[in-house]
Amino acid sequence: MNNYLIEKDLAHLERVVNKIASSHGLSLSYWRKRVDSMLSMKLMPAQRKRIGQVNAVILMLEATKSGSASNFG
Repeated sequence: MNNYLIEKDLAHLERVVNKIASSHGLSLSYWRKRVDSMLSMKLMPAQRKRIGQVNAVILMLEATKSGSASNFG
């Protein structure tokens, strides 16, 4: 994937994940796959840092989701 498309996809992921974090109404599995796909690409250091931050937010949301699910079990 060329650098322009990586930047475009990364900016989109940052926007969407920030919205998910505020509403937490969307499925995380799709976004997890998108982040994992980007993590497997050859990225510039700044891009790797940004996708790492998006990944951290998704990990937090996944932990929150699994924690609240275990409260009902």
